[in-house]
Amino acid sequence: MPKWLLKRLLKVRISTCVSIILCLIGIICLLSYKGEYNYKHIPRDAIQHELYKEISPNLELKKTKPDCTYDEILSSKESIQNWQLPTKFDDFSAAGISNGSFTPEHCNPLFSVAILVTYRNRQSQLDIFLPYMHNFLRKQNIHYKIFLIEQQDNKNFNKGLLYNIGARVAMSEKFPCLVLHDVDTLPLDAANLYACLRQPRHLSASIDKFRFVLPYSWLVGGVLAVRADHYAQVNGFSNRYEKWGGEDDDFSMRIENNGLQIYRLPVEMSRYTMLMHPPAAKNEQRGRLLADSARRGAADGLSSARYDSLRVTRARLVTQLAVRL
Repeated sequence: MPKWLLKRLLKVRISTCVSIILCLIGIICLLSYKGEYNYKHIPRDAIQHELYKEISPNLELKKTKPDCTYDEILSSKESIQNWQLPTKFDDFSAAGISNGSFTPEHCNPLFSVAILVTYRNRQSQLDIFLPYMHNFLRKQNIHYKIFLIEQQDNKNFNKGLLYNIGARVAMSEKFPCLVLHDVDTLPLDAANLYACLRQPRHLSASIDKFRFVLPYSWLVGGVLAVRADHYAQVNGFSNRYEKWGGEDDDFSMRIENNGLQIYRLPVEMSRYTMLMHPPAAKNEQRGRLLADSARRGAADGLSSARYDSLRVTRARLVTQLAVRL
């Protein structure tokens, strides 16, 4: 056999072997993935009992209006697939929205919710998030307000500290329920009522990025609804996590350490899609900080949140909190 032919055959065999090995590794990883599809959740018929029905005392209700109802929303089967997500909103109407806030006109809402969105340099995602979320939330008969907490400096991104700053502002406006929301995560199911439960509620339990599987039971990242009094009770997020990773797991540990539980709704009410974006720089200190979480909880958090400057700007679709740490 000619040497050139032997070399070519060897190259083909090596490349084929490499391809087969990579495929096997992918299959093994897929089969060994230890997430939960049928995770523990509140049954549909028990959700109404668990809802935390509180409104801001700053909201003026009209006695001539009936209370809003939520049975139709919670029982809705309407949803969209992640590939159907609109990327342009040329016909978007901001009717009824002011400073990022909306209150239904035909009835008195039973929920006041502050949507806290931490943010820096994700304009393309924000351009989708704001119109999409307003279209989604205006159908839910709730009083809500979107706060965009934007870090406007060159320091490492600090999501936990930004949440603490946003929570302070929302709590000063007497919002009883806080929804901590990533800007790249969008709900797909109309039945996903944006409201707090009696215990902290993980809304985004089923995300397409994780094949609609809950990766682990203590996960609270993505979208989490927590009562304002519970947020204060656990002292908010740690201020020590910079870059990406760890702050959500730390907050989950604070929930458990304070005798609270993580509630979830059924899979068909909890599906989300995650917008694509380049990976963020990872937090190299994550493991060390998590190991020290319990000791730091009382002193490191909402009570100790510090920043250099805070500027509040009220736009039509959002109340922006421009922060320099």
